[in-house]
Amino acid sequence: MNTKEERGEQRYVDILSNGGFKAFFGDESNKEAVMALLNTMLPMHRQIKEIDYQPTEHQGPVIGQSKEFKYDFMCSDVSGAKFIVETQRYREKSWFKRCVSYASRAYDRQNKTGFDYDVPPVYLIGLMGVDIDHPDKEYWDDRYISEYTFREKECHDLLDETIVIIFAELTRFHKTEDECVTLEDKLLYLLKNSGKMERPPKWAGEKPCKDLLDAFTIGSFSKTKREQYDKDMYDEKRRNGELAAAREDGIAEGLAQGHAKGLAEGLAEGHAEAKIEMAIKLKALGVDIDTIVQATGLDRETIENL
Repeated sequence: MNTKEERGEQRYVDILSNGGFKAFFGDESNKEAVMALLNTMLPMHRQIKEIDYQPTEHQGPVIGQSKEFKYDFMCSDVSGAKFIVETQRYREKSWFKRCVSYASRAYDRQNKTGFDYDVPPVYLIGLMGVDIDHPDKEYWDDRYISEYTFREKECHDLLDETIVIIFAELTRFHKTEDECVTLEDKLLYLLKNSGKMERPPKWAGEKPCKDLLDAFTIGSFSKTKREQYDKDMYDEKRRNGELAAAREDGIAEGLAQGHAKGLAEGLAEGHAEAKIEMAIKLKALGVDIDTIVQATGLDRETIENL
């Protein structure tokens, strides 16, 4: 009987996929591995020893309406500090602004009375499957973790801890298995490569790498969890197939017209993934359909069915 590897079956989840993300972050039995991963990217004074899982869906005023919006993952520690994790697989012009909006909403929601501003900080960690378009491109050639917060412009004073946004650009992480020495190296290696690994790295037995890889192992899922994972992955692959077809149709149409306008329209359709991704996020934020139509160029029926 052939092994899974011989049959070409995926052994570990891809954390950037919808199904893989839910399987890892959505399962509270993975709490230790989640904390280890968060601590790798958090500053030393903000290392966490215990977390409580928080609801990801919230009601609130969004562009004058009371609409639901949803985080990918949220938890808090014993101090009350909030930690949000978001993933991004496609380029999105407003990605940074959206992260600021998400973190700001979580921060402001802690002010229950409207006058108590002494609230715990909010950290948003973005796991990136695409590069950020940094202004100083040369500086970021060999760097992959970036942090953004409120600091004084000249001397970089930090008056208080409020909102912190951290990005891990996995596409900029190029270290091989043998080159991974630090814990950060090893966990980033697993995040980037788990979906295509056929065997565990030689250092995979070390904690917390073992905890992370165990949580990523598809074969260890319960029957119910495996069924949900398979459904999530099927839905994602179906959607990606539809996006690929839309992209091909759009480019073909633009080329067939043979005019600059037609080509531009075709190439715009070639970015269908980003348009769909943007529409999904805007719907989650509660933006009205007409505004989403104007922002993405997608038709109303497509947006309503997302």
